[in-house]
This record gives sequence, structure tokens and C-alpha cells, in this order.
Amino acid sequence: MHKKMRKSPAAILLLAVALTAILGGCSDKSGSDSGSGNGSAEASKGAEASKPAEAVTLQVFSMPSNTSGLQQGWYADILRDKAGVNLELLPAGDHGEQKLQALMAGGELPDIVVFKTKRQVEDAVRAGMLINLDDHIDKLPNVAKNAPTALQYYRDAASNGSGKAFAIPNQVGPSEVGATINYGPFIRWDLYKKLGLPQIKDLEDYLPVLKQMQDLEPKNKDGQKVYAFTLWQDWDYIQMMLAAQPSNFMGIDTGDQLDASLPFMQVDVASGETKSVLDRDSQYIRSLRFYYEANQMGLIDPDSLTQRWDTAVEKMNQGRVLFSVWPWYNNNKKELVDADPPTGFEFVPFDSYKGTWFGDNPIGNTWAFAISASTKHLDAALKYIDFMYSTDGLQLLMNGPKGVVWDMNEQGEPYITDQGWDRIENGKELPGGGTLSSAVNAVNAQGLSGAVVNPETNAPLNYTLWPTTISRNPSKLTQDWQSTTGFKTQTEMLKAKNMYTLSTLAMKLVPTMPEEINAKVSRIADIVKTNSWLAVFAKNDEDFEKFVGEMASKAEGLGLQEVLEWDAAAWKQAQGDADRYK
Repeated sequence: MHKKMRKSPAAILLLAVALTAILGGCSDKSGSDSGSGNGSAEASKGAEASKPAEAVTLQVFSMPSNTSGLQQGWYADILRDKAGVNLELLPAGDHGEQKLQALMAGGELPDIVVFKTKRQVEDAVRAGMLINLDDHIDKLPNVAKNAPTALQYYRDAASNGSGKAFAIPNQVGPSEVGATINYGPFIRWDLYKKLGLPQIKDLEDYLPVLKQMQDLEPKNKDGQKVYAFTLWQDWDYIQMMLAAQPSNFMGIDTGDQLDASLPFMQVDVASGETKSVLDRDSQYIRSLRFYYEANQMGLIDPDSLTQRWDTAVEKMNQGRVLFSVWPWYNNNKKELVDADPPTGFEFVPFDSYKGTWFGDNPIGNTWAFAISASTKHLDAALKYIDFMYSTDGLQLLMNGPKGVVWDMNEQGEPYITDQGWDRIENGKELPGGGTLSSAVNAVNAQGLSGAVVNPETNAPLNYTLWPTTISRNPSKLTQDWQSTTGFKTQTEMLKAKNMYTLSTLAMKLVPTMPEEINAKVSRIADIVKTNSWLAVFAKNDEDFEKFVGEMASKAEGLGLQEVLEWDAAAWKQAQGDADRYK
């Protein structure tokens, strides 16, 4: 998540010049075809017809990607073989929005762009910098077949009023509900069990339990201090991102989960009720107090004020963290979860847990694929985009080559082979180079949800959702969790106990905020982020209340009420539109 920056035209132009020097220019592509670069099908056909039938190198600027350079490895081989393209990723990184602005100020975008928000798409449409995909829909059969509602949504919501599709959202399809849920309290199960599995009725009840766990294991095997929480700031967008996460345990969104679509507004997903996240009784303020009290108890890593995400990951891998808000952020290495006794993280919900469970998403997520109007490789770009919305293409990118990572059993079900599990669990490279996860992680966006059923296998695209994976022999740690709780998976527990909140499509249908509101949001965000961190690390209750109070009063002075009024109107519109795109 990145803060929205507003640069002067001169500053953007200077940044564009610098960026062009760094990237080597978007128009100077090796092996590029001759032509005007206006993106017309005729120009593209004429240019590409003069070249031999070989892989075309496409420059890709993906906002959510953390990768750069010419892509190599097993998945690059698949893209060359199946789609006829090589991908050269231009660096986005921490300053992706400024780099996008610089590219647009320079007058050209790379061949493929993956935007993070509808606003970015609309800005590019207004500037005439994107191909109208409707003019080439005959070359996008998989897009038309598998993402028709998503296409229509972007015709309606991100076309500058033209009614044409200039981009396609990613992750179109059913919710990826497998063995785990999207958000939840995950703690060191081995230590929790040593304490006798004390009851945790509500969010705040984790703190004394975590303190006892820290007392049981104050240092890791290397003598480094262990904390319940290690935090980081570089994912903050309009508020303290990690303080927005616990609200999902209650089926409530407090802003950052919508990528600031409804900034500073709390939404109860089940009831649709709203309030300001800066109200004293909001879930966001509750989370700030939760972290503040944790810090008072010595449970928060003091490096949290200055460290970045990569450092937090390193500390997790060192066994120095006891609590996680996601199922994928843990230290569950095979040698640990299958040790005797096993150690690692498992799902431990509090009694009133009502975690957000994302429903089907026919309109996709806000990250969207688009083709530059300046491309000299239009046919190749169209083929690549269509490949990313094909079930056969994503089957390969998500699961690797058949016969190497996965295969079909006698019952006609896909399954991961023994050598496949060895490569997955131990991070081993596939033939051709690169781990399995490197394929999707490269661009960090995929056209379809992993829960879309591939008609060739009659199973979801992503192997993590296959019945053969979910029922596979669990680790010793998970077996212990299963025997203790009486459930095979987290989702089975949540269904049985009705401990989840199904998200509504309206959460995805919030219209783009106008520039004047966005400007207010940017100014308020600086105050909210700063004071949120000050509150968490306040010396005492008096200082905590002071920082929280100043945050609200300063936000009011910067136009918070106008933002919330726009939020309310936008939310009402989104709720009304939800039936239209089901």
C-alpha cells in the first residue's frame, strides 16, 4: 500500500526524465517493430508480419509487483511457448505511484500496465494512453468468456464515460476458500497448549495469554528476544495498516482493506452500518489501544517504529514473533511443524470471532491489466492478456508443469506429486529455474481467481484448493490442532460455529472519489498515520488519549466531515449497484 502523492507538473516532468534514464525508455524496446505506435490493429499487424515468428519482449509495469528485469525460469519458458512473449518487468517498488505519474508525464506507458486502482485507470483513459479493448475483443476470447461482468463493470466505472473497456480487473471469480480464512488470530500453538489452552473471549484477552507465552519462551534458540508483535510502517496507506487488520476479526472494515475506497469510514460488513474510524468507539481506535496496551506489557518489538516488512519477515523466520493476523505470515517450516515436539502457528479464534469471508467476485479486484496505446506489439500484448484469463494458462502458472509438480490420479482428480510437494515445501527450484510461487509473484496479479474450476480437471485452478491437497496428510503440528479442536480445517470450524461474516459485493463497487476529496484524504492521512503510531507507543494513558484526540480534531480541521459525507453517498450507491453485477 502506498500513500497517494501529489506532485507539481514540473516535479513530475523531472521525475519522468530521471525514470526514463533509469528504465532505458519505454519506446526503445529490443526487437520492437516499426510503426507509429498509435496502438491500432492495422499498424500492429503490419509491423509484426515483417518479423519472424519468435517470442516478443513486452515491457510490463505492474504496480503490485516487487520484481524487475527480464523474467527467467520455468514460467518464462511457459509464457514463451504458450503466449509467445518474454516479460521485462520495470521496477515499481515503494514509489510505484510516483513512477506511474512520471511515465504518464513522459507521454508513454510500457506495453502492459497493471494498475492498482480504478482512479489510475481513469487517469490513463483521460490521457488517451490505453488501448480500447472492445476494438480487439475477438482476440480476447478467454477474457470475454471468463470475465464478462468484470469487463462490463470497467466499461461502466473506469472508462471516462465512454462505455468502453480499457482495462480488466484481476482475480475474477469465486472466493478462494480452502483450508484457511483470509484473516485471523494465529499464535504459537505449542506455547498456547503448554499454558493449558486458556479461554480467549475477546480480542483484548490475547494480551495476558501472549505475555505468558513470552515468559515461556523469552528468547529464540539464538538468544534473541521474542515479542508477541513485530510491526512495520511501509505498508501504511491512509492509516496504520496493522491497526486496520484486527477489525476483520469482527467482520468489520476500517478503511485500508478497501484500498481507501471509503477513507476513514468503518463499515459493518453484515449490517452495512457505518461510522468514522476516528470515533472513540470505533474498531480502529480499539485496535490502537490493543497495541498500546501490548506495548505497555513489553509485547511489541521496539524496532517496529523504524523497520520495514522484510525485516519483520526475517524476525518471524527467526522465531521471534508469537502473533500473526494472516495465515501466510508465520514460521511454519517443515522441520519445525514436523519436529518432535512440533512448533509453529495455528488458528486460535476468540469466542466472539466473526472473521470476514470474501464471497464470489464477478467484477474482480482493483488491480487491473491494460495495454498501452503506445505499444508496438499489440497482437502479442493481447495474446498475453488473454493467456492470463485462460484456465489452461493459469493452471500452469499456479501449479507448474504437469508431470513435474502435479498430475491426475486414477479417480480423475489433480494432485501434487511427491516431488512436487518436495519442491513446494522446501522451496526447491523447478526445472528451468525458479520456485513454484515465483510465477504468480512476478507480476503479482492473475486474471482469474484460483477457485475458478478448470473444465479440463473439474477442480479449482489453484492446487491449495484441491480436495487432494486439503485432505493430504497434515503436519504433526496440524494433527495436534485437529485432535485438540475436533476440526480438520479452519474453515470447517468456522462453518460449524458460524464464526464468519460473508462479505458483500458492494464492498467492491464504491465509485472513484473526486479529486477534491482525494486531496483532503491525503492531508488527513498524514495526521492519522503519525498520531496512530504515536498513540501505540505513548508513554501512558494520558498521552494515548492526547494523541487520539489530536488525531480526530486535526482531521476535522482538514475536512474529515466532507470526506465522510462523500463516503456515505458512495456507500449508498455501491449498495444499490450490488445486484446489477451479481
